[in-house]
Amino acid sequence: MFPLLLAATLAVAEPTAATVTVHAEQPGLTIPADFVGLSTEKKLLTRDCFNGQNTQLITLCKTLGPGVLRIGANNVDSTFYKSDVNPPLESMQDNKYVVEPRTIGPKSVDAFFAFARATGWKVIYGVNLGANDPAMAATEAAYALKVGAKEILVIEIGNEPNLYPKGPKREGIRPGNWGYPQYKAEFTAAADAIVAQHPKAPLTGPAVTKSTKWMPLFMADFKDRIVLATSHVYPLSAPETDPLAQRFTSIEKLLGEKYPDDWAIKLADAQAAGVPFRIGECNTASGGGKRGVSNAFAAALWSIDFMFDVARRGGQGVNLHGSFTANNYSPIVFDKKTSTYGPAPLYYGLLFFSQAAQGRLVPTEAQSSANFTAQAVLSADGKLRVTLLNKDLTQGVSAKLALGAKVNSAQALRLSAPAASATTDVTFGGAAVSPEGKWAPKTTEPITLTAGQGTITLPPASAVLLIAE
Repeated sequence: MFPLLLAATLAVAEPTAATVTVHAEQPGLTIPADFVGLSTEKKLLTRDCFNGQNTQLITLCKTLGPGVLRIGANNVDSTFYKSDVNPPLESMQDNKYVVEPRTIGPKSVDAFFAFARATGWKVIYGVNLGANDPAMAATEAAYALKVGAKEILVIEIGNEPNLYPKGPKREGIRPGNWGYPQYKAEFTAAADAIVAQHPKAPLTGPAVTKSTKWMPLFMADFKDRIVLATSHVYPLSAPETDPLAQRFTSIEKLLGEKYPDDWAIKLADAQAAGVPFRIGECNTASGGGKRGVSNAFAAALWSIDFMFDVARRGGQGVNLHGSFTANNYSPIVFDKKTSTYGPAPLYYGLLFFSQAAQGRLVPTEAQSSANFTAQAVLSADGKLRVTLLNKDLTQGVSAKLALGAKVNSAQALRLSAPAASATTDVTFGGAAVSPEGKWAPKTTEPITLTAGQGTITLPPASAVLLIAE
């Protein structure tokens, strides 16, 4: 009996069946080349982080291809700009989230745009609205546009102003009765001051978060004054302690039922007004993320799925937030022991998407009882890039592919880790990102196709990029 019991114990469950049908003959929306992006706190300008000599961080950005770097977030409204001061930079060895006010001067702005130029990325540059000092915002914006005109995509005025009012659980920076009418007046004053100094300044807003009625109001008032609309979203909440709550942070929640699409409503509001929309800040869970989830491989799988959701609805891009602190949700982390920058698992989601989303989305149908999705993009060179995403934590998937009769061959690049909870040992195409920040696949897996049909198996919690032609 013992051999039989052992055999039963070691038996591997049969993968769950799936079908994937791609309609490459019906190309649709083009995914912007700079869809991927990072978002960071404004107070990083007070640290020895962003400069043209930070080759490791520069390379990590360049490895993702074209992108957009947003500097702002909560810290933007407590960061003050003075033209006649240049405070000494703080060390990244002391890097942490800070709430105390900080002051920056021209040298910090110079260094930041030297960094941006080295990456080749565009910039969403945030200025302070919380101080309600239009002259300061205009002075900083004018200097940023002077030294970074080629890099600046937009000037973002303030951050999450719908959370400014004081509340029962929120300290706030405005009285409890402060609302959209007061915000409109303050935004208008800042925008007027900025445009007075730089008439062609590209502006964006409202950078709101959570369910809010502000977006349609803002679009009605400012659609002719902005070139991009932005909002933020975090599907889960790290401070939530009730495991039954919708936004409780766990791997199962992250990869399971999707958070109600409040961002999609805001996107539709912007599109209805004829203004492009970008998710300027997001990540797995608000409150800095949760260890074991936000810094785990599951976050990479989530990010791929989420970015395709935004792309399918016509969004211009997604900026994943983080300020290089380890063990939270930052895609790139600074290791204080070695004074080096490196990729967290979430970074690999951005890397995968940057390789998968080159071209025009094509209709794709995926059917399976497992938690499995598929997306496809037709590149300008005629190659079909098919993303297969198995978010199921227990079931492998055997996917039958129908890629079209004209497709003759395909190569597979696998994104994998020891488990969804793994925080290390992530590989894409058999390779990890190098210590220098570079990546190139070591292994590709040929997929046998007959008239565009074939089969591929995915283990639980993994993804595959098929490049077919």
